[in-house]
Amino acid sequence: MRSLGLLAIAAIVGSAAAGSFSETESNNTIASANDIGNFAYPGGSVLVSAALGDNDVDWFGFTLNDSASLSVFAAFSPAAGDGILQIVTAGGDVIAFDDDSGVGFMPSLQISNLAAGTYYIGFSGFGDAFSNSVDTDELFDGIGHSENFDYKLAVGFSIVPAPASVAMLGLGGLMATRRRR
Repeated sequence: MRSLGLLAIAAIVGSAAAGSFSETESNNTIASANDIGNFAYPGGSVLVSAALGDNDVDWFGFTLNDSASLSVFAAFSPAAGDGILQIVTAGGDVIAFDDDSGVGFMPSLQISNLAAGTYYIGFSGFGDAFSNSVDTDELFDGIGHSENFDYKLAVGFSIVPAPASVAMLGLGGLMATRRRR
């Protein structure tokens, strides 16, 4: 299981449209979130380097131009602490939460068919919020944890082109292969 998680992180970070981003404080609210980019077809990835302090929460925003699949994996020293993740819409609705689906106490999330729009990734320490945050829209606020460690987030997007775009590509291919008489 551990090697599968590391391979998934390597695959995301190794994709063609990859970038890196270093957190800048203060990004403790959605309003002050660090912007990690705007993503369009065919997708891309970004590796975020950050640090979590006592009663801290880190927010990162991104925009999708088309529907996409999203994968977020956290990586940090297993002895360092216990992280948690949230994915939130621009309106503040919590659509995903994870505590320990990754290796050890590391969170990871995968979401298919995420509609075009702006979203936020929240990273905090265990005790800030719990899985019922998806039902209650309780956002991470940093209160309630004493975690303190450096971490990385591997964030990857697979963009699904709009059906009209696929149809246009298909028609273009037909026209290119058509014989002239």
